[in-house]
Amino acid sequence: MASWPSTSRAATLADVPAKSGRKTQLRACYRHRRQVLPPHRQRAHAAAVAVALFARLGPGPIAAYAAADGEVDLAPLIGHCWQRGIAVALPVIDAAGMGFASYGPDDALRRGRYGLLEPAQPVTVAPVLVLTPVVAFDAAGHRLGRGGGYYDRYLAAGTVDHVGIAHECQRASCLPSDDWDVPLPAVVTERGWQRLGRP
Repeated sequence: MASWPSTSRAATLADVPAKSGRKTQLRACYRHRRQVLPPHRQRAHAAAVAVALFARLGPGPIAAYAAADGEVDLAPLIGHCWQRGIAVALPVIDAAGMGFASYGPDDALRRGRYGLLEPAQPVTVAPVLVLTPVVAFDAAGHRLGRGGGYYDRYLAAGTVDHVGIAHECQRASCLPSDDWDVPLPAVVTERGWQRLGRP
């Protein structure tokens, strides 16, 4: 299991600011790519991702997210899950870190930390699959998120399955990574479910 953060990697601590700056630049670039997608393409991508995911889901609970900033909207998938009795959870972030709380069709949402929607009366659950929002990804499974490290810390124990959710326009040729970055085994875009990393 990777430490958070580790200073035992081959790169020295002097490399960290440069790498961090590069990640910041990349985040801005790939966030813009998804933000400028027209609404009809956003809707089409959300529908395609829902179809690709739903075919692989078990009884849950699955950890979804409330889309923001041009992220793939998981509302169509969440609706399908509720119809089929698959339990859904959303992330809740507090001073202790990130956890997941159950989310049903009658549950109210509130603005939590960073203005993201979360269950207003959270009841903690342990998901069996975490649908991980992505700012950028590459074929090796490297992922750029928002930069807070919440998903990496949650997934670092390696006890829960996870898959990235992204638009195809967020695919990068090669992304920088740190020891504490948890790689994606797969990503789902409008082109379907795609395995990442080594064959």
